Amino acid sequence: MSEYKLTLKGIHHVYGNKADDETEAIKHIDLNVRDGEFLAIVGASGCGKSTLLNIMCGMIEPSEGEVLIDGDSISSGKHRIGYISQTDTLLPWRKIESNVALGLEIEGISKKERLEQARKMIALSGMEGFEKKYPHELSGGMRKRAVIIRALVQNPDIIFMDEPFGPLDVFTRETLQKEILKMWGERKNTIIYITHDIAEAITLADRIVLLSRRPSIVKNEYKVDLPRPRVIEECKYNPVFLELEKQIWHDIKDELQEEV
Repeated sequence: MSEYKLTLKGIHHVYGNKADDETEAIKHIDLNVRDGEFLAIVGASGCGKSTLLNIMCGMIEPSEGEVLIDGDSISSGKHRIGYISQTDTLLPWRKIESNVALGLEIEGISKKERLEQARKMIALSGMEGFEKKYPHELSGGMRKRAVIIRALVQNPDIIFMDEPFGPLDVFTRETLQKEILKMWGERKNTIIYITHDIAEAITLADRIVLLSRRPSIVKNEYKVDLPRPRVIEECKYNPVFLELEKQIWHDIKDELQEEV
């Protein structure tokens, strides 16, 4: 068993096949993520955050380098991976309980067992009473909550989240951030979280990685020394929060100025 849950070794990625059309997205990234760690990745728009996340979860094969989970190649197919994207990925013709149970259905779990597990997770997330509703009958925040518990119900080794709350209003975002922290606190899945929101990264994460402008390298890492469990409404007034937010914003601003 590896010391780390996830390891990136020499990740380099280029889009395009011909030299004239090539775009170097990621230059050279080595990264280790501990079991149960909540890691946030931030960076200026277009710096390659989503590309890196998609390489981490096996959706993109890097031009060079390898991704390991528990010391084994991600291509081995041994690992349970959860993925939550920016878009609404619920199936509109399925009721919420069937949407939440979809991954278990693909795994071959019996209908009775998968629906029982789905209903337990729905109740845990505060959505009890919405099991028989269809996605169009729910608010945007409730649909996103269903997407999150669909990923969690399979108890994956790692959950990858790509700016999952981007289009939501600030109040709904805070509610869902609380849900994420509550569920993560109970299960301690490893989470890799992409966000453009520095405050969100500090509120949620144990550690933050800042990517440089394209081609991306790891420009800096920051340990988030805020006690857990965290009260979202209070975090933003903590001096540690304010100082870290200022430091990360300063480093990102440097990237933007260099690009100009």
